[in-house]
Amino acid sequence: MIMTSSSEIIPGGRSKFWPQWLAAATIHILALLCGMVGGWASPYLAKLTAGTESLTITSAEASWIASLLHLSRPIGSIVAAGIVHKLGARNGMLIAGVPHVVGWTCFLIKESVPWVYASRVSGGFAMGMYLISFPHYIGEIGNEKIRGALIALVAQGQAIGYLLGNLMGAYLSMKNFAIINLILNAIFLVSFFFFPNTAYYLVKRSKIEEAKKSLKWYNRQNDVTTELEAVKEYMGKPQKLTFKESFKRLSTPLNRKTLGMVICVYLFMQLSGIYTIAPYLEILLTTLKINVIAPSLVVICVSIVAVIGGLLAIYTNDHFGRRSMLAVSTMGVSITFVLIGVNYLLLRNGYDISNFQWFIITEFMMFIFFLNIGLTNIPSCLLSELFSPELKEIGSCIANVVCSLSAFIATKRFQPLLDSTSEEFIFFLHAFLVFLMFVYTIIVIPETKGKTLQEIQTMLMKKKKPRPIVQTHRSIEND
Repeated sequence: MIMTSSSEIIPGGRSKFWPQWLAAATIHILALLCGMVGGWASPYLAKLTAGTESLTITSAEASWIASLLHLSRPIGSIVAAGIVHKLGARNGMLIAGVPHVVGWTCFLIKESVPWVYASRVSGGFAMGMYLISFPHYIGEIGNEKIRGALIALVAQGQAIGYLLGNLMGAYLSMKNFAIINLILNAIFLVSFFFFPNTAYYLVKRSKIEEAKKSLKWYNRQNDVTTELEAVKEYMGKPQKLTFKESFKRLSTPLNRKTLGMVICVYLFMQLSGIYTIAPYLEILLTTLKINVIAPSLVVICVSIVAVIGGLLAIYTNDHFGRRSMLAVSTMGVSITFVLIGVNYLLLRNGYDISNFQWFIITEFMMFIFFLNIGLTNIPSCLLSELFSPELKEIGSCIANVVCSLSAFIATKRFQPLLDSTSEEFIFFLHAFLVFLMFVYTIIVIPETKGKTLQEIQTMLMKKKKPRPIVQTHRSIEND
């Protein structure tokens, strides 16, 4: 847990932010379920294509199973944006658990390719809802001192879920896997039901007294006058804008710039191969002839490293800042992709790389470590912080739809691209794309560490003063 200063401690020795940590820990369960959806793919695709399960699939069907998750994400994002706009981020989070119930139930009905497709579609829909709702919710309840840590805690749930998916996928049938997920889903739905709506949503609905109670609950203090005024200032005069009216607000230069910034971050992240490498990880390791330990165990070890990286991000997000950690993450992923690509290049040219198996395994671990200290959670931080209040839903919806479609295209084209080129080409291409994201981060992304939502908007709206012109006039007058 993040250390807090003495000013952040209330009588009894408990941090006054503990309700915010509790909320993030509860959403962590939903993130865990999303990670399970992703982690399911690696072991089960390998078993289903090999015919070791009761169901056998072709490589084309495996490609669809891996990519359908991202095809349905945009629909979930659009639905979640409407729910958040009308009912608030808290209710959006709660409803996001429902498609998971549908998805895992599909495995209990019948083990067949169409039902697996249906499960993946439902899982992608749930993931789209989660990715829209949780940054809004954490952004609205999280204190600026720990907001990045809260988002990292939630995002880490995906890493743990991916690990559990690999572990259970190696030893459990699909039906037993589904039953465990349904139990976790029930725990989330029951637990999160008791959390109140956020003050931002309540102020937007002109429910000031309820907003005050919400602030008292999440901040654990009696006097929330200052916090309430900050929320009112950020939200401005309550406006009941339609989705269409909110869309029109994107025409202003600042809003276009903010939307473009968030879309670029998500687009680079999706097209870099981050979500295409993971489902095929065991197959990629097998291609490299890793036999010092079973490739399935390597996947599990890599997943453990992902959890360690996620735990570290809880500290680094707020200590070093969003931009710094995103830069470190992208540069690290780019370098490891190059190293992995070199292995495939050597193997293709007839070199014996059997003596370097541990180095290869370490490279994949480095990749997942750098991935989880920044790329898996910083984009959600930016999504929760950069948009103005009237554009949060529509802006995040557009960003998620774009990144979901790009993820679907990247995942669906991975196998055909691999068949027509080579593994080393793919890894070198991804290394180049992630490096471009590193450059973009350094040049464009603002630092939002330790700033309130209102301070971030003020920073984005701040214009440069025409100092060179003033100095020129003064120099002329002096002459």
